[in-house]
Amino acid sequence: MRSDVPETVDLFHFDQPGAIAAHLFDGVIVDPGAEKTVDRLLDALGDEVPQAILLTHIHFDHAGATGRLVEKFPEVEVWVHESGAPHMIDPERLVSSARKVFGQHFDAMWGEVVPVPDANIRTLKGGESDGPWRVQYTPGHAKHHVCYFHEPSRTAFTGDVTGVRINGGPAFPPTPPPDIDPPLWHESLEIVRAWQPERIAFQHFGQATDVEHQIESMHESLDLFAARARETDAGGLAAWIREWLSGQVDDETLDTYWRAGPFEGMWSGLDRYWQKQEES
Repeated sequence: MRSDVPETVDLFHFDQPGAIAAHLFDGVIVDPGAEKTVDRLLDALGDEVPQAILLTHIHFDHAGATGRLVEKFPEVEVWVHESGAPHMIDPERLVSSARKVFGQHFDAMWGEVVPVPDANIRTLKGGESDGPWRVQYTPGHAKHHVCYFHEPSRTAFTGDVTGVRINGGPAFPPTPPPDIDPPLWHESLEIVRAWQPERIAFQHFGQATDVEHQIESMHESLDLFAARARETDAGGLAAWIREWLSGQVDDETLDTYWRAGPFEGMWSGLDRYWQKQEES
């Protein structure tokens, strides 16, 4: 874990490569992924004991393995935004809600969600500094989303803020309900830009050094997706995303994009956003 460049650990969700990653760097784990794939992360750790687990947000593909890791490393500190912390300590409500969405597929997709003891939690608001690490609050994808900046290496760990991007293709926004807010997301992208990172590390998938290009790609696709969602339904947006990508990437990469962020799930968060705008 101690080098100048983060280690991207492919978690091989459903035994498929290139869709969901965790990152190891400077003694910490950033976004350990689902409990279902925790053994792959443990294999990558080897004998090293992490000092902390840094969560960008608490969605199961990012944070689901946290409780299981705390069982193995009982002294590890878990960094999480204050809005997400209660759900890490007592995940019952979060899991119950998710089971209504994923149904019988929940366990196969995410595994068991183990509670994290309150004593291990370090709650964040955004604006914190600790040694080489900086934290900023970055909503838009989730109201409890933060990004981390490792100042000496000029590396930003951006969770879902800088989008899904596979093999250097376009970046696009994963937009599940209930917290999608495009204007806030645009602001969060500018927060990342203001750090002037030389590298970004993100879960879907990997790392990139063409930071400005990825941020601009996300600004553009966020507006495109939001506008299209307002005019269509879930099936229509999914078909449009597939067509939009097919002109830019090969078939194998297109399939990996789908596994990283299934297109059929992109509409509902944006639709909820537009409904709230009409009600306000």
